[in-house]
Amino acid sequence: MGLFDGNWRSEIGKIVRFGAVGVLNTAIGLGTIYLLQIGLDQDYRFASAVGYTLGIINSFVLNRIWTFKSSDARVARQGARFLMAAGACWLVQLGFLIAMVEGLQIHENAAQPIGMVLYTGMNYLANRLFVFRNPANQE
Repeated sequence: MGLFDGNWRSEIGKIVRFGAVGVLNTAIGLGTIYLLQIGLDQDYRFASAVGYTLGIINSFVLNRIWTFKSSDARVARQGARFLMAAGACWLVQLGFLIAMVEGLQIHENAAQPIGMVLYTGMNYLANRLFVFRNPANQE
């Protein structure tokens, strides 16, 4: 099983839909993060956790139904895989975020969207190859 399986048009459609869901997730996540950080003076790590949690919920629903058009009846299994993938991607992103803020002295408000770029790339691959993979291609 390869990433594109020879059908580039289908894969580009998935990437575009994933991007559209990502724009909405970013609005939800980053909006929540900045509301908590700037509006409510909360710690950037806490704000990141809350923002990503809300984005992750939205992402699972929309990516399952629309991006990857999953018909797999094992929703709980997909949900668990989705949470594992999102959690792993978020932890890598959080480490990168902390390194930018505390090591490189990048302002936390500027560092958040930079970390989101890393998260998005890793998350697409995890969703495509692990969470919503085509059952016909599974072992």
